[in-house]
Amino acid sequence: MIVVLCCLGLVAGFAAGATLGPPWAFIAPIAGFGLGSIGDIMLSRSSLHGIHKSVEKWVRTRQGKLRHEESTEV
Repeated sequence: MIVVLCCLGLVAGFAAGATLGPPWAFIAPIAGFGLGSIGDIMLSRSSLHGIHKSVEKWVRTRQGKLRHEESTEV
């Protein structure tokens, strides 16, 4: 499931802005969207880092198996 934090921040900003009054009705959605976008970027970077580490581990395991097979053939 993909959570888009920028949209959640925008909706929360609209709700907070409607509650707090006129000047915050414009500021709160922008701030919520900005903070949500930063959260999206951070989550994307951390998940890509995890995927990269998993692929590296798989490649090392596969290379080790291939080397083992080559050494037993000779």
